[in-house]
Amino acid sequence: MKNILKIYKRDLKKIFTNSMAIILAVGIAVIPSLYAWFNIFANWDPYGSTGNMQIAVVIEDEGYMFKDIEINVGKQIKSNLEANDLIDWQFVSKKDAISGIEAGKYYAGIEIPKGFSKSLTSIVTDDFKQPEIKYYANEKKNAIATKITDKVVQTIQQEVNESFVTTVINVVSSLIDFVADASQHSTMDSFGDMSSKLRRASTSVTGVRKTVESLGAVIDTTKELGKTIDSKKVSKLVDSTGNVVDSGEELAKLLQTGVNNLTSSIDTSLADVSSQLGSLASKIESVKGKSDAEIIEMLTKSQAIILKLKAQLETVLDALKAVQESLPVKLTALNKMINNTQSRIDKLDKIDSLVSKAIQNPSKSRINSIVSEINSLTGDVSALQTGYKKNVKPTVDKNLNSVIETLRVTGDLIADLSGDLPMLQSLAKSLDAATDGSADIVAALNSLLNTVEKEIDELADKIEDFGDSELMNTIKNMTSKNSEQLGEFLACPVNLDTEKIYGIENYGSAMAPFYSTLAIWVGSMILIAVVKTNVKRKKEIGNNVRMHHTYFGRMLTFLTFALAQSLIICLGDLYFLRIQCFHPVKFLIVGVFAGLVFSMFIYSLTYALGDIGKSVGIILLVVQIGGSGGTFPIDVCPSFFRAIHPFLPFTFVVNAMRECVCGTYAGDYWIDLLKLSAYIAAALVIGLGVKFLVKKPIRLFEKQVEKTDLF
Repeated sequence: MKNILKIYKRDLKKIFTNSMAIILAVGIAVIPSLYAWFNIFANWDPYGSTGNMQIAVVIEDEGYMFKDIEINVGKQIKSNLEANDLIDWQFVSKKDAISGIEAGKYYAGIEIPKGFSKSLTSIVTDDFKQPEIKYYANEKKNAIATKITDKVVQTIQQEVNESFVTTVINVVSSLIDFVADASQHSTMDSFGDMSSKLRRASTSVTGVRKTVESLGAVIDTTKELGKTIDSKKVSKLVDSTGNVVDSGEELAKLLQTGVNNLTSSIDTSLADVSSQLGSLASKIESVKGKSDAEIIEMLTKSQAIILKLKAQLETVLDALKAVQESLPVKLTALNKMINNTQSRIDKLDKIDSLVSKAIQNPSKSRINSIVSEINSLTGDVSALQTGYKKNVKPTVDKNLNSVIETLRVTGDLIADLSGDLPMLQSLAKSLDAATDGSADIVAALNSLLNTVEKEIDELADKIEDFGDSELMNTIKNMTSKNSEQLGEFLACPVNLDTEKIYGIENYGSAMAPFYSTLAIWVGSMILIAVVKTNVKRKKEIGNNVRMHHTYFGRMLTFLTFALAQSLIICLGDLYFLRIQCFHPVKFLIVGVFAGLVFSMFIYSLTYALGDIGKSVGIILLVVQIGGSGGTFPIDVCPSFFRAIHPFLPFTFVVNAMRECVCGTYAGDYWIDLLKLSAYIAAALVIGLGVKFLVKKPIRLFEKQVEKTDLF
């Protein structure tokens, strides 16, 4: 042990007592760190600096008009690229683009050819032609640049696809909206509407059939009446019917007068409620900032007004229901008006509840809430009044006029019948002859109408089932959405939500473990090339200097340099380059430990094998660059590298450093260090065991090489 320390002390003394040796020692310690730092910095953020890469863009598309829809994909692409600063886009002619790519001025080129927009629309024609984007790649200029430009072109292709699908969806949505008449039937299902119309047609056929059946009964009755009918009975019948019609017409006019008065009072009441609500909101707004007593007094008065307005709206609601009941056909617009009026009454109840809470505990926020609700209700009531005057009242008037007109026409018919009484008597005489042939016609017509009614019902059922089918529900849901959003969805139906596990801020930090490990190994190779492994002038140490003394003594010198090299590399990574690192202390530990192990292993190779050992160190360096998985994933490397990967020292150091840079998992960090320590045992075996076995052959080899005067 004493001789080992003597050798180590003598080496240090000779270094620090010689200025040239000091300069050389500093160079040996610092140069490996430059190798790591320059490489890490050069790769710091390459994908964030693509804005300096020039790509030629040739746009010859002139656009196209399809069904009054302007499609100009080339113009859209140019607009998008001009707003994109990730690449230095150069808009040039095709000739300049090709020559620039061939000369290496541009990394790649993209061409949007003539008729591109027209080709997109050819899908709806017989002459279908799939559009193409031409991509020119200069793979000679740079290998990685091609991968970047490939990704850029894929992005442009995706944008065009999204634009095309969006355009198609716009057209399809417009067509479906037109067919469904969505502008007038926003809440009506077209198939349901068709089915409803068929149901009404079926009902009409049923009515006609019943009329035909009644006609048959009339024919039978006419046979009996024809024998007994006389002018007095006919006159009496006509007079009685006329009286009924006159009474019905008077009743309808009376009903119209009553409904008109009722509808006018509804309009007046709604206008009054809207006006009082606006006034009430202003009064409540005015008490802001006043004392609680004043606020409570005003709110109490307001509550009484609210209850009055509620009663007024309830009166309107009852009036609307009365109008609905008085009409022969229930009106959809009137029914909607009734529902909306009920919702306004419910809103008044909500305001009344807010006022009650504010009376118990006045606050500015509650006052603001009450005023906001009243203002909202004021607008709702105004809209209710407008809808009433615009939609409900005209519809009610139209239905009443229809009733009056029907009764008037009926009265005229019976009046005409009274004037033709003599002809009716004459006609009665011939009824008996006509009724016999009519009975057969009525029976056949009744059978036909039965068949028509059945077919219409079956068709209505099929249309209704189709309208409720999953396919039609899907189409309705799709076309009811925003066409642009739908186009984006169909072009790219799945969004990628990336959640980074062990995220890294920049590419330089990601490459720091590999380049730092590589620099530590290079430092050991530089050290072995400059510092000799053999100890000379052993007599200065003592008379009993053995082989293991020189081995360990000179090893301490190598380890000292390795310690300095690895510390400089790792400290520079952390505090000069400022790489991302969650565990800087562990990063220093693995760096220093790797430096010691690498230096000890390469030193042992050279100590035992001489120049052959140096060559082995260089071979291991080359092999580990590809086999450590430091750059490309080891799974994409050839089988040879995948086979040796688990046994290389680079593998353990790179993995351990990544644990520090990105975050540790379980005990992987310490397991990697434990695996790396196996090379300490290997170094000792080589330096002591192999050295003893090959000492004479290696010496003979070195003498023969020296004779050449070349090595």
